Amino acid sequence: MANQAPGVSINVTAASPNTSPNSATGTWFVLGTCAGPAGVVVPIQSMNDFTNVFGQIVNGTITGRYSLANVDSTLLYDALDVYFKEGGIQAFVSRVQPTASGVAATSGTTGGKFLLTANGKGTWANSSNSGVAGVILNITGATVNGATIYSANITYNGQVSASVSGLATDSDVINWVNSLPGYLSFVTASSISGSTILPSAGSTVSVYMTGGTDIATTNADVPAALALFNANYGPGQISFPGSTDATTQQDLLNHALAFNRVALVDAPNTATASTILSAASTLSYAATDASYGAMFGPWLTVPGVVNTNPSATSGIVFSRTVAPSAFAAAKMAQNDVGNDANVPAAGALNGAANYVSGVSQTYAQTDLANLNAAGVNVVRVVPSTGGIALYGYRSLAVDPRWKFLNNVRFRMQVVTDLDAIAEGYVFQEIDGKGHIFAKLAGSIAGKLQNYWLRGSLYGATPNDAFGVNTGTQVNTPATIAAGQINAQVNLKMSPFGEFVTINVVKYAPNASLPQ
Repeated sequence: MANQAPGVSINVTAASPNTSPNSATGTWFVLGTCAGPAGVVVPIQSMNDFTNVFGQIVNGTITGRYSLANVDSTLLYDALDVYFKEGGIQAFVSRVQPTASGVAATSGTTGGKFLLTANGKGTWANSSNSGVAGVILNITGATVNGATIYSANITYNGQVSASVSGLATDSDVINWVNSLPGYLSFVTASSISGSTILPSAGSTVSVYMTGGTDIATTNADVPAALALFNANYGPGQISFPGSTDATTQQDLLNHALAFNRVALVDAPNTATASTILSAASTLSYAATDASYGAMFGPWLTVPGVVNTNPSATSGIVFSRTVAPSAFAAAKMAQNDVGNDANVPAAGALNGAANYVSGVSQTYAQTDLANLNAAGVNVVRVVPSTGGIALYGYRSLAVDPRWKFLNNVRFRMQVVTDLDAIAEGYVFQEIDGKGHIFAKLAGSIAGKLQNYWLRGSLYGATPNDAFGVNTGTQVNTPATIAAGQINAQVNLKMSPFGEFVTINVVKYAPNASLPQ
Protein backbone atom coordinates (compact mmCIF):
# COMPACT_ATOMS: atom_id res chain seq x y z
CA MET A 1 0.00 0.00 0.00
CA ALA A 2 1.33 3.46 -0.95
CA ASN A 3 2.40 5.82 1.82
CA GLN A 4 -0.19 8.52 2.58
CA ALA A 5 1.22 12.04 2.91
CA PRO A 6 1.52 13.93 5.13
CA GLY A 7 2.82 11.56 7.78
CA VAL A 8 5.63 9.23 8.77
CA SER A 9 6.48 5.80 7.43
CA ILE A 10 9.00 3.52 9.16
CA ASN A 11 10.12 0.26 7.58
CA VAL A 12 12.12 -2.32 9.49
CA THR A 13 13.88 -5.14 7.61
CA ALA A 14 16.35 -7.86 8.51
CA ALA A 15 19.91 -7.57 7.26
CA SER A 16 20.45 -9.70 4.17
CA PRO A 17 23.44 -11.97 3.69
CA ASN A 18 25.95 -11.40 0.93
CA THR A 19 24.27 -12.61 -2.26
CA SER A 20 27.54 -13.74 -3.88
CA PRO A 21 28.14 -17.49 -4.04
CA ASN A 22 30.67 -18.59 -1.47
CA SER A 23 33.81 -20.38 -2.56
CA ALA A 24 34.65 -23.20 -0.17
CA THR A 25 38.17 -21.84 0.32
CA GLY A 26 36.73 -18.47 1.38
CA THR A 27 34.83 -19.79 4.42
CA TRP A 28 35.87 -18.28 7.76
CA PHE A 29 35.84 -20.41 10.92
CA VAL A 30 35.70 -18.11 13.93
CA LEU A 31 36.21 -18.58 17.66
CA GLY A 32 35.14 -15.97 20.18
CA THR A 33 33.54 -15.11 23.50
CA CYS A 34 29.87 -14.14 23.70
CA ALA A 35 26.59 -15.24 25.26
CA GLY A 36 24.58 -18.00 23.67
CA PRO A 37 24.87 -21.66 22.74
CA ALA A 38 28.23 -23.41 23.03
CA GLY A 39 29.33 -26.86 21.94
CA VAL A 40 27.76 -26.27 18.53
CA VAL A 41 28.97 -24.66 15.29
CA VAL A 42 26.68 -21.83 14.18
CA PRO A 43 26.47 -20.77 10.51
CA ILE A 44 26.50 -16.97 10.18
CA GLN A 45 25.83 -15.07 6.95
CA SER A 46 24.93 -11.66 8.36
CA MET A 47 25.12 -9.71 11.60
CA ASN A 48 21.40 -10.32 11.97
CA ASP A 49 22.19 -14.06 12.15
CA PHE A 50 24.77 -13.36 14.84
CA THR A 51 22.41 -11.28 16.97
CA ASN A 52 19.63 -13.84 16.67
CA VAL A 53 21.84 -16.56 18.13
CA PHE A 54 24.35 -14.74 20.34
CA GLY A 55 22.48 -11.54 21.16
CA GLN A 56 21.52 -10.13 24.54
CA ILE A 57 18.89 -7.69 25.77
CA VAL A 58 20.84 -4.65 26.93
CA ASN A 59 19.08 -1.46 28.03
CA GLY A 60 15.84 -2.94 26.68
CA THR A 61 17.26 -3.56 23.20
CA ILE A 62 18.40 -6.80 21.59
CA THR A 63 22.00 -6.36 20.51
CA GLY A 64 24.86 -8.56 19.39
CA ARG A 65 27.52 -6.18 20.69
CA TYR A 66 27.77 -5.99 24.47
CA SER A 67 30.09 -6.05 27.45
CA LEU A 68 28.30 -7.46 30.49
CA ALA A 69 29.85 -8.91 33.63
CA ASN A 70 32.12 -11.76 32.51
CA VAL A 71 30.86 -11.93 28.92
CA ASP A 72 32.13 -9.51 26.27
CA SER A 73 31.15 -10.00 22.63
CA THR A 74 32.67 -6.80 21.24
CA LEU A 75 35.80 -8.33 19.68
CA LEU A 76 33.83 -11.13 18.02
CA TYR A 77 30.97 -8.89 16.89
CA ASP A 78 33.26 -6.23 15.44
CA ALA A 79 35.39 -8.83 13.64
CA LEU A 80 32.36 -10.39 11.96
CA ASP A 81 30.96 -6.95 11.16
CA VAL A 82 34.17 -6.08 9.31
CA TYR A 83 34.22 -9.49 7.62
CA PHE A 84 30.78 -9.03 6.08
CA LYS A 85 31.20 -5.35 5.24
CA GLU A 86 34.51 -6.08 3.49
CA GLY A 87 33.09 -8.85 1.28
CA GLY A 88 32.97 -11.96 3.45
CA ILE A 89 30.18 -14.40 2.66
CA GLN A 90 30.06 -17.44 4.97
CA ALA A 91 31.29 -17.72 8.54
CA PHE A 92 30.94 -20.46 11.13
CA VAL A 93 31.17 -19.45 14.79
CA SER A 94 32.07 -21.56 17.81
CA ARG A 95 31.60 -19.90 21.18
CA VAL A 96 34.44 -20.24 23.70
CA GLN A 97 32.90 -20.94 27.13
CA PRO A 98 34.31 -21.88 30.55
CA THR A 99 35.08 -25.58 30.68
CA ALA A 100 36.06 -25.98 34.35
CA SER A 101 33.47 -23.68 35.93
CA GLY A 102 30.20 -21.89 35.23
CA VAL A 103 26.67 -23.30 35.17
CA ALA A 104 24.16 -23.83 32.37
CA ALA A 105 20.57 -22.79 33.01
CA THR A 106 17.89 -25.47 33.40
CA SER A 107 14.12 -25.59 33.59
CA GLY A 108 14.33 -27.03 37.11
CA THR A 109 11.09 -28.64 38.31
CA THR A 110 8.88 -26.56 35.99
CA GLY A 111 9.44 -28.85 33.01
CA GLY A 112 7.15 -31.63 34.16
CA LYS A 113 8.23 -34.94 32.66
CA PHE A 114 11.13 -33.36 30.80
CA LEU A 115 14.12 -31.27 31.79
CA LEU A 116 15.56 -28.52 29.60
CA THR A 117 19.26 -27.71 29.88
CA ALA A 118 20.79 -24.73 28.06
CA ASN A 119 23.32 -25.51 25.33
CA GLY A 120 25.98 -23.39 26.95
CA LYS A 121 26.89 -21.99 30.33
CA GLY A 122 25.92 -18.52 31.50
CA THR A 123 23.03 -16.25 32.37
CA TRP A 124 22.09 -15.78 28.72
CA ALA A 125 19.37 -18.49 28.83
CA ASN A 126 17.85 -17.42 32.17
CA SER A 127 14.21 -16.39 31.70
CA SER A 128 11.08 -15.63 33.69
CA ASN A 129 7.47 -14.66 33.21
CA SER A 130 8.37 -11.03 33.94
CA GLY A 131 10.09 -10.43 30.61
CA VAL A 132 11.16 -11.83 27.24
CA ALA A 133 14.90 -12.25 27.87
CA GLY A 134 16.44 -15.71 27.75
CA VAL A 135 15.05 -19.00 26.47
CA ILE A 136 11.38 -19.90 26.84
CA LEU A 137 9.54 -23.01 25.61
CA ASN A 138 5.86 -22.35 24.91
CA ILE A 139 3.37 -25.23 24.42
CA THR A 140 -0.21 -24.62 23.25
CA GLY A 141 -3.06 -27.15 23.20
CA ALA A 142 -5.79 -27.42 20.55
CA THR A 143 -8.61 -29.88 19.83
CA VAL A 144 -8.17 -31.76 16.57
CA ASN A 145 -10.69 -34.51 15.68
CA GLY A 146 -11.67 -34.87 19.31
CA ALA A 147 -8.09 -35.21 20.59
CA THR A 148 -5.80 -32.63 22.19
CA ILE A 149 -2.84 -31.88 19.93
CA TYR A 150 -0.03 -29.52 20.82
CA SER A 151 2.03 -26.91 19.02
CA ALA A 152 5.22 -25.51 20.48
CA ASN A 153 7.80 -22.82 19.91
CA ILE A 154 11.11 -21.78 21.42
CA THR A 155 11.87 -18.09 21.86
CA TYR A 156 15.21 -16.50 22.60
CA ASN A 157 15.13 -12.88 23.72
CA GLY A 158 11.56 -12.62 22.51
CA GLN A 159 12.20 -13.95 19.01
CA VAL A 160 10.85 -17.28 17.82
CA SER A 161 13.77 -19.51 16.82
CA ALA A 162 11.82 -22.71 16.08
CA SER A 163 8.21 -23.88 16.04
CA VAL A 164 6.24 -27.09 15.41
CA SER A 165 2.70 -28.46 15.47
CA GLY A 166 1.15 -31.94 15.68
CA LEU A 167 2.73 -33.06 18.98
CA ALA A 168 0.79 -35.50 21.15
CA THR A 169 2.93 -36.41 24.19
CA ASP A 170 5.76 -35.26 26.44
CA SER A 171 8.07 -37.55 24.47
CA ASP A 172 7.10 -35.74 21.30
CA VAL A 173 8.20 -32.46 22.86
CA ILE A 174 11.52 -33.96 23.92
CA ASN A 175 12.16 -35.53 20.53
CA TRP A 176 11.31 -32.30 18.70
CA VAL A 177 13.63 -30.19 20.85
CA ASN A 178 16.50 -32.62 20.42
CA SER A 179 15.97 -32.93 16.65
CA LEU A 180 16.77 -29.24 16.12
CA PRO A 181 20.28 -27.85 15.58
CA GLY A 182 21.60 -26.68 18.95
CA TYR A 183 21.61 -23.05 17.81
CA LEU A 184 17.87 -23.17 17.01
CA SER A 185 16.65 -25.04 20.08
CA PHE A 186 19.20 -23.39 22.45
CA VAL A 187 18.49 -26.27 24.87
CA THR A 188 18.68 -30.05 25.22
CA ALA A 189 15.65 -31.95 26.55
CA SER A 190 15.73 -35.10 28.65
CA SER A 191 13.06 -37.25 30.28
CA ILE A 192 12.62 -37.20 34.06
CA SER A 193 9.96 -38.44 36.47
CA GLY A 194 7.03 -36.15 37.09
CA SER A 195 3.54 -35.28 35.97
CA THR A 196 2.80 -33.83 32.56
CA ILE A 197 2.52 -30.08 32.15
CA LEU A 198 0.95 -30.29 28.72
CA PRO A 199 -1.91 -27.76 28.62
CA SER A 200 -5.57 -28.28 27.95
CA ALA A 201 -7.05 -27.24 24.63
CA GLY A 202 -7.11 -23.48 24.19
CA SER A 203 -4.39 -22.75 26.74
CA THR A 204 -0.62 -22.34 26.79
CA VAL A 205 2.10 -23.23 29.28
CA SER A 206 5.57 -21.70 29.25
CA VAL A 207 8.73 -23.36 30.55
CA TYR A 208 11.40 -20.96 31.82
CA MET A 209 15.13 -21.36 32.44
CA THR A 210 16.99 -20.47 35.64
CA GLY A 211 20.30 -20.95 37.40
CA GLY A 212 22.81 -20.09 34.68
CA THR A 213 25.97 -18.30 35.84
CA ASP A 214 28.68 -16.42 33.92
CA ILE A 215 32.39 -17.05 34.47
CA ALA A 216 35.18 -15.43 32.46
CA THR A 217 36.94 -17.71 29.98
CA THR A 218 40.64 -18.54 29.89
CA ASN A 219 42.98 -19.73 27.15
CA ALA A 220 42.51 -23.28 28.45
CA ASP A 221 38.90 -23.12 27.24
CA VAL A 222 39.82 -22.62 23.58
CA PRO A 223 40.64 -26.21 22.49
CA ALA A 224 37.12 -27.49 23.21
CA ALA A 225 35.57 -24.81 20.98
CA LEU A 226 38.20 -25.30 18.29
CA ALA A 227 37.63 -29.06 18.13
CA LEU A 228 34.06 -28.53 16.91
CA PHE A 229 35.31 -27.42 13.49
CA ASN A 230 35.76 -30.97 12.23
CA ALA A 231 36.70 -32.07 8.71
CA ASN A 232 33.07 -32.15 7.55
CA TYR A 233 33.05 -28.35 7.28
CA GLY A 234 35.69 -28.36 4.55
CA PRO A 235 38.50 -25.90 3.82
CA GLY A 236 38.76 -22.24 4.78
CA GLN A 237 40.45 -19.89 7.21
CA ILE A 238 40.47 -20.38 11.00
CA SER A 239 40.86 -17.51 13.50
CA PHE A 240 40.29 -16.37 17.05
CA PRO A 241 40.01 -12.63 16.33
CA GLY A 242 41.85 -10.56 18.89
CA SER A 243 43.66 -13.41 20.62
CA THR A 244 47.42 -12.91 20.66
CA ASP A 245 48.09 -15.74 23.10
CA ALA A 246 51.00 -17.82 21.79
CA THR A 247 49.51 -21.18 22.82
CA THR A 248 46.14 -20.41 21.25
CA GLN A 249 47.76 -19.28 18.00
CA GLN A 250 49.85 -22.45 17.94
CA ASP A 251 46.66 -24.47 18.38
CA LEU A 252 45.13 -22.64 15.41
CA LEU A 253 48.09 -23.46 13.15
CA ASN A 254 48.13 -27.10 14.20
CA HIS A 255 44.37 -27.28 13.59
CA ALA A 256 44.90 -25.85 10.09
CA LEU A 257 47.52 -28.51 9.37
CA ALA A 258 45.19 -31.29 10.53
CA PHE A 259 42.11 -30.10 8.60
CA ASN A 260 43.53 -28.57 5.40
CA ARG A 261 42.85 -24.98 6.42
CA VAL A 262 44.84 -21.79 6.88
CA ALA A 263 45.17 -20.05 10.25
CA LEU A 264 44.93 -16.25 10.25
CA VAL A 265 46.32 -14.87 13.51
CA ASP A 266 46.59 -11.34 14.86
CA ALA A 267 49.82 -9.58 15.72
CA PRO A 268 50.06 -7.79 19.07
CA ASN A 269 48.54 -4.31 18.79
CA THR A 270 51.74 -2.34 19.25
CA ALA A 271 53.87 0.20 17.41
CA THR A 272 57.00 -1.69 18.47
CA ALA A 273 57.92 -3.85 15.50
CA SER A 274 60.39 -5.93 17.49
CA THR A 275 57.58 -7.17 19.74
CA ILE A 276 55.64 -8.39 16.73
CA LEU A 277 58.74 -9.95 15.18
CA SER A 278 59.38 -11.86 18.39
CA ALA A 279 55.80 -13.16 18.46
CA ALA A 280 56.00 -14.26 14.81
CA SER A 281 59.33 -16.01 15.31
CA THR A 282 58.11 -17.85 18.40
CA LEU A 283 55.01 -19.06 16.57
CA SER A 284 56.93 -20.09 13.45
CA TYR A 285 59.12 -22.48 15.40
CA ALA A 286 56.49 -23.67 17.89
CA ALA A 287 53.90 -24.85 15.36
CA THR A 288 54.27 -28.28 13.77
CA ASP A 289 54.18 -26.71 10.30
CA ALA A 290 54.03 -22.91 10.34
CA SER A 291 53.30 -22.73 6.62
CA TYR A 292 49.66 -23.32 7.53
CA GLY A 293 49.37 -19.88 9.10
CA ALA A 294 49.93 -16.18 8.55
CA MET A 295 50.06 -13.20 10.92
CA PHE A 296 48.41 -9.84 10.30
CA GLY A 297 48.84 -6.37 11.77
CA PRO A 298 48.35 -3.68 12.82
CA TRP A 299 44.84 -3.58 14.27
CA LEU A 300 42.30 -1.56 12.32
CA THR A 301 39.95 1.33 13.04
CA VAL A 302 36.41 1.21 11.68
CA PRO A 303 33.31 3.40 12.04
CA GLY A 304 31.48 3.30 15.34
CA VAL A 305 28.10 1.92 16.38
CA VAL A 306 25.52 2.66 19.06
CA ASN A 307 26.97 1.70 22.44
CA THR A 308 24.68 -0.62 24.41
CA ASN A 309 27.02 -1.06 27.36
CA PRO A 310 24.89 -0.03 30.39
CA SER A 311 27.95 1.39 32.18
CA ALA A 312 28.97 3.61 29.26
CA THR A 313 28.70 7.37 29.67
CA SER A 314 28.27 7.97 25.94
CA GLY A 315 25.57 6.49 23.73
CA ILE A 316 27.82 6.24 20.67
CA VAL A 317 31.09 4.45 20.02
CA PHE A 318 32.77 6.85 17.60
CA SER A 319 35.31 4.32 16.33
CA ARG A 320 36.24 0.72 16.95
CA THR A 321 39.58 -1.06 16.98
CA VAL A 322 39.22 -4.41 15.23
CA ALA A 323 41.52 -7.41 14.84
CA PRO A 324 43.09 -7.47 11.35
CA SER A 325 42.45 -11.20 10.79
CA ALA A 326 38.82 -10.27 10.06
CA PHE A 327 39.84 -7.98 7.21
CA ALA A 328 42.22 -10.56 5.76
CA ALA A 329 39.55 -13.28 5.89
CA ALA A 330 37.08 -10.99 4.11
CA LYS A 331 39.45 -10.13 1.27
CA MET A 332 40.24 -13.83 0.76
CA ALA A 333 36.56 -14.75 0.65
CA GLN A 334 35.80 -11.93 -1.77
CA ASN A 335 38.77 -12.75 -3.99
CA ASP A 336 38.05 -16.49 -4.12
CA VAL A 337 34.60 -15.94 -5.66
CA GLY A 338 36.14 -15.29 -9.07
CA ASN A 339 39.71 -16.56 -8.73
CA ASP A 340 41.75 -19.52 -7.63
CA ALA A 341 43.12 -19.17 -4.11
CA ASN A 342 46.54 -18.71 -5.72
CA VAL A 343 45.61 -15.11 -6.61
CA PRO A 344 46.82 -12.97 -3.68
CA ALA A 345 44.06 -11.13 -1.83
CA ALA A 346 46.41 -8.21 -1.33
CA GLY A 347 47.46 -4.92 -2.82
CA ALA A 348 45.46 -2.05 -4.28
CA LEU A 349 43.60 -4.39 -6.65
CA ASN A 350 42.49 -7.38 -4.54
CA GLY A 351 43.25 -6.27 -0.99
CA ALA A 352 41.78 -2.78 -0.83
CA ALA A 353 39.47 -1.75 2.01
CA ASN A 354 36.04 -0.28 1.44
CA TYR A 355 34.89 -0.06 5.07
CA VAL A 356 38.03 -0.01 7.22
CA SER A 357 38.82 3.64 7.88
CA GLY A 358 42.32 3.53 9.34
CA VAL A 359 45.10 1.62 11.07
CA SER A 360 46.03 1.79 14.73
CA GLN A 361 49.79 1.77 14.11
CA THR A 362 52.28 2.73 11.42
CA TYR A 363 55.81 1.44 10.93
CA ALA A 364 59.05 2.69 9.40
CA GLN A 365 60.04 1.29 6.01
CA THR A 366 62.81 -0.86 7.48
CA ASP A 367 60.33 -2.32 9.97
CA LEU A 368 57.87 -3.01 7.15
CA ALA A 369 60.52 -4.99 5.30
CA ASN A 370 61.47 -6.98 8.41
CA LEU A 371 57.84 -7.72 9.23
CA ASN A 372 57.17 -8.93 5.70
CA ALA A 373 60.22 -11.21 5.75
CA ALA A 374 58.99 -12.71 9.04
CA GLY A 375 55.57 -13.55 7.60
CA VAL A 376 53.72 -10.61 9.19
CA ASN A 377 51.38 -9.07 6.63
CA VAL A 378 50.80 -5.38 7.22
CA VAL A 379 47.61 -3.46 6.47
CA ARG A 380 48.70 0.02 5.48
CA VAL A 381 48.00 3.11 3.42
CA VAL A 382 49.07 2.49 -0.18
CA PRO A 383 51.21 5.49 -1.19
CA SER A 384 50.05 5.63 -4.80
CA THR A 385 46.32 5.55 -4.05
CA GLY A 386 46.00 6.86 -0.50
CA GLY A 387 43.68 3.95 0.26
CA ILE A 388 44.04 1.23 2.88
CA ALA A 389 44.93 -2.27 1.74
CA LEU A 390 46.48 -5.52 2.88
CA TYR A 391 50.04 -4.99 1.68
CA GLY A 392 51.74 -8.32 2.32
CA TYR A 393 50.95 -11.95 1.55
CA ARG A 394 53.39 -14.27 3.23
CA SER A 395 53.01 -17.24 5.52
CA LEU A 396 54.86 -17.95 8.75
CA ALA A 397 56.66 -20.86 7.08
CA VAL A 398 60.17 -21.75 8.07
CA ASP A 399 60.45 -23.71 4.81
CA PRO A 400 61.10 -21.08 2.09
CA ARG A 401 59.21 -23.17 -0.48
CA TRP A 402 55.97 -22.19 1.27
CA LYS A 403 56.74 -18.57 2.11
CA PHE A 404 54.11 -17.16 -0.27
CA LEU A 405 50.63 -17.22 1.27
CA ASN A 406 48.93 -17.57 -2.12
CA ASN A 407 50.70 -20.91 -2.68
CA VAL A 408 49.71 -22.02 0.84
CA ARG A 409 46.06 -21.23 0.20
CA PHE A 410 46.22 -22.77 -3.27
CA ARG A 411 47.58 -25.96 -1.69
CA MET A 412 44.36 -26.01 0.35
CA GLN A 413 42.29 -25.66 -2.83
CA VAL A 414 44.23 -28.33 -4.73
CA VAL A 415 43.89 -30.83 -1.88
CA THR A 416 40.16 -30.14 -1.69
CA ASP A 417 39.58 -30.40 -5.44
CA LEU A 418 41.66 -33.54 -5.96
CA ASP A 419 40.09 -35.18 -2.93
CA ALA A 420 36.67 -34.65 -4.54
CA ILE A 421 37.92 -36.25 -7.77
CA ALA A 422 39.48 -39.22 -5.97
CA GLU A 423 36.29 -39.85 -4.00
CA GLY A 424 34.59 -40.76 -7.27
CA TYR A 425 36.98 -43.67 -7.71
CA VAL A 426 36.46 -45.27 -4.31
CA PHE A 427 34.86 -48.74 -4.83
CA GLN A 428 35.45 -48.54 -8.59
CA GLU A 429 36.54 -51.78 -10.27
CA ILE A 430 40.24 -52.07 -11.08
CA ASP A 431 40.27 -53.59 -14.56
CA GLY A 432 43.23 -55.47 -15.99
CA LYS A 433 43.59 -53.11 -18.97
CA GLY A 434 44.51 -50.00 -16.98
CA HIS A 435 41.37 -48.14 -18.03
CA ILE A 436 40.54 -47.04 -14.49
CA PHE A 437 44.02 -45.57 -14.05
CA ALA A 438 43.83 -43.70 -17.35
CA LYS A 439 40.42 -42.34 -16.44
CA LEU A 440 41.73 -41.04 -13.11
CA ALA A 441 44.70 -39.44 -14.85
CA GLY A 442 42.34 -37.71 -17.26
CA SER A 443 40.11 -36.41 -14.47
CA ILE A 444 43.06 -34.96 -12.58
CA ALA A 445 44.69 -33.52 -15.70
CA GLY A 446 41.44 -31.78 -16.61
CA LYS A 447 41.36 -30.00 -13.27
CA LEU A 448 45.05 -29.06 -13.50
CA GLN A 449 44.53 -27.80 -17.05
CA ASN A 450 41.92 -25.37 -15.74
CA TYR A 451 44.34 -24.16 -13.08
CA TRP A 452 46.96 -23.58 -15.78
CA LEU A 453 44.55 -21.73 -18.06
CA ARG A 454 43.76 -19.37 -15.18
CA GLY A 455 47.45 -18.79 -14.53
CA SER A 456 47.69 -20.53 -11.17
CA LEU A 457 50.15 -23.14 -12.48
CA TYR A 458 53.41 -21.84 -13.90
CA GLY A 459 54.61 -22.84 -17.33
CA ALA A 460 54.52 -21.88 -21.01
CA THR A 461 52.64 -25.09 -21.79
CA PRO A 462 50.62 -27.54 -19.70
CA ASN A 463 53.50 -30.00 -19.86
CA ASP A 464 55.75 -27.35 -18.35
CA ALA A 465 53.26 -26.69 -15.55
CA PHE A 466 52.11 -30.11 -14.38
CA GLY A 467 52.28 -33.86 -14.85
CA VAL A 468 50.08 -36.78 -13.77
CA ASN A 469 51.38 -40.34 -13.52
CA THR A 470 49.04 -43.30 -12.95
CA GLY A 471 51.30 -45.81 -14.68
CA THR A 472 52.95 -48.98 -13.49
CA GLN A 473 55.46 -47.02 -11.41
CA VAL A 474 52.74 -45.97 -8.98
CA ASN A 475 50.12 -48.67 -9.58
CA THR A 476 52.17 -51.82 -9.07
CA PRO A 477 50.92 -55.41 -8.73
CA ALA A 478 51.32 -55.05 -4.96
CA THR A 479 49.26 -51.85 -4.73
CA ILE A 480 46.59 -53.30 -7.04
CA ALA A 481 46.37 -56.43 -4.89
CA ALA A 482 45.92 -54.13 -1.88
CA GLY A 483 42.94 -52.45 -3.59
CA GLN A 484 44.71 -49.15 -4.20
CA ILE A 485 44.24 -46.68 -7.06
CA ASN A 486 47.18 -44.27 -7.02
CA ALA A 487 48.22 -41.12 -8.84
CA GLN A 488 51.41 -39.06 -8.68
CA VAL A 489 50.83 -35.36 -9.37
CA ASN A 490 53.66 -32.91 -9.98
CA LEU A 491 52.93 -29.23 -10.45
CA LYS A 492 54.46 -25.76 -10.36
CA MET A 493 52.49 -23.12 -8.45
CA SER A 494 52.76 -19.60 -9.82
CA PRO A 495 54.50 -17.08 -7.54
CA PHE A 496 53.45 -13.45 -7.35
CA GLY A 497 55.22 -10.17 -7.98
CA GLU A 498 56.12 -8.84 -4.56
CA PHE A 499 58.27 -5.93 -5.70
CA VAL A 500 58.02 -4.12 -9.02
CA THR A 501 60.93 -2.07 -10.38
CA ILE A 502 60.52 0.29 -13.32
CA ASN A 503 63.66 1.93 -14.73
CA VAL A 504 62.99 5.15 -16.63
CA VAL A 505 65.69 6.57 -18.91
CA LYS A 506 65.36 10.10 -20.27
CA TYR A 507 66.62 10.72 -23.83
CA ALA A 508 67.38 13.99 -25.55
CA PRO A 509 64.69 15.31 -27.94
CA ASN A 510 66.85 14.65 -30.99
CA ALA A 511 67.98 11.18 -29.90
CA SER A 512 66.76 7.92 -31.37
CA LEU A 513 65.06 5.60 -28.92
CA PRO A 514 66.38 2.03 -28.77
CA GLN A 515 64.11 -0.55 -30.33
